[in-house]
Amino acid sequence: MRIIVQKFGGSSLATQAAREAAIARVLAARQQGLQVVVVVSALGRRGAPYATDTLQDLVGGANGLPRRELDLILSCGEIIAAGVLASELRRQLPAVTCLTGGQAGIITNNEYGAAEIIEVRPDRIRTLLEAGYVVVVAGFQGCSPTGEITTLGRGGSDTTAAALGAALGACRVEIYTDVNGIATTDPKLTPDAPVLSWLDYSTALELSQQGARVLHPRAIEWLQKHDIPLLVRNTRGSHPGTRIIPCFWTKHGCQPENTVAI
Repeated sequence: MRIIVQKFGGSSLATQAAREAAIARVLAARQQGLQVVVVVSALGRRGAPYATDTLQDLVGGANGLPRRELDLILSCGEIIAAGVLASELRRQLPAVTCLTGGQAGIITNNEYGAAEIIEVRPDRIRTLLEAGYVVVVAGFQGCSPTGEITTLGRGGSDTTAAALGAALGACRVEIYTDVNGIATTDPKLTPDAPVLSWLDYSTALELSQQGARVLHPRAIEWLQKHDIPLLVRNTRGSHPGTRIIPCFWTKHGCQPENTVAI
């Protein structure tokens, strides 16, 4: 069973047209004979009804509730996104289901608002994939060993996708966003900055630790540890995006074109 994990950010799910583009990516992967796990962020950004910042504003900001209760509220955005995308995917595929982070086996510590994943239990997802399902997972969240809902902090959906990809032994993780890939400089400052065709995980981690916003460092660390290739690309359009590859390939003088297509 060949598995990929596809993660879609909030901007890739904010409108009907955006979700149709995301669904096209899922269908393309299925046509390639791949089993697909989809990880979603909350729909849209601040101002959108179910965006994380909007939900936080509803209760008076980060200090409006104790952190445990705030995590309960914030986890709803991704759960709603998972349900919405699953319902729309079902119009194209008969076997689609959705899971919360905890149901998907994401086990975290008790650090509300910035929890760290301590274990991934992928058996439920693997069983669903073997039965032919596309599994849509609410990102950004998990469950503590005592059953508490926790959130992973900014960039948490990337971390969810990476951790699931590692636990499932995915052939790759794909992160879809509203930019074409990882650019040589911040595209908000330099709109015409070239997009890198590939780089290795050490370089990607260094860039993220220096403030690059495309990927969260924890996501990179999960994939680097398990040698899972990553593709970052735009949900829409035909740009090939940026491939991020395990460091041992480049250490042995290999370019992505000389290894595997991802």
